[in-house]
Amino acid sequence: MLKRDSLTAQMQQLSQMLAKVKRLIVEDKESEAKTVTFDIFLDYYKLTDADLLLKSDEEFIQFLKEQAFVAEEIDMLAYFIDEYAGLQDDLIPQITLYRKLVKIYDYLEHDLQFISLEHIARRKIIEQSALVTNDN
Repeated sequence: MLKRDSLTAQMQQLSQMLAKVKRLIVEDKESEAKTVTFDIFLDYYKLTDADLLLKSDEEFIQFLKEQAFVAEEIDMLAYFIDEYAGLQDDLIPQITLYRKLVKIYDYLEHDLQFISLEHIARRKIIEQSALVTNDN
């Protein structure tokens, strides 16, 4: 019970940080939004730029598995990566992040049995943009 309460508190805190990132983006404070998002990657998920941009999709998912994050944590990570990808100035890092995002959706669905209508809709948008395809 204590572990579940702790996870709930952590998810609430991450949700608040995600709301802050979205607010900063709306306020045209993209640099600050990028910094806040990257701090979440480092502090909560122990992810670096190299993890996000240089690891292969398979290495990235393996890293997440090794960290033993629960589905709710991976779900929140997906939202942060989606926002972070949109904040990229260059197309190559943006595509790399969207590819990882689609792989996270796969991991959530297939390995963790976590289905989200938001993820399904977002995947469709990403794949229709031709930035990322299912066979990439």
